Amino acid sequence: MAKALGIRPIAEAQEEHEEMRSVTVVEEEQPTEIQKFESEEVTEHKTDLELARQNVKNIIEMGDDAVKEMVEIAKQSESPRAFEVVSTLMKTLLDANKDFVDISSKKKFEQEDAPAKETNVTNNNLIVSTADLLKMIKGEDDV
Repeated sequence: MAKALGIRPIAEAQEEHEEMRSVTVVEEEQPTEIQKFESEEVTEHKTDLELARQNVKNIIEMGDDAVKEMVEIAKQSESPRAFEVVSTLMKTLLDANKDFVDISSKKKFEQEDAPAKETNVTNNNLIVSTADLLKMIKGEDDV
């Protein structure tokens, strides 16, 4: 039957397949344009996160000093408006602290979720109709 189909016997194909399994193929992967763009984008994102983190940290530090000074002013003036300003400033600093924690956790998850290497798989399939298969068996060349 193998002769009629013009193919090798199954035993030979299995032996060759076993030999091919034992061969280790090492391919050197060159970064594609997409991978280069993604790595630049990831680096830029990390830089932006770090910059935002530093800005929020600086605002929190300055806000701490401002709260201390505002509390002293509010105590001395005993003005309700001064205490209102202090409470608003404290609320703003609490929000900034929450933002700082969010940015830090995003940065941590960015490092943990490093992009995995993409692999390309190519499957070669022969799709033939039954009529074409019969022509191949009979040896007709117009397929």
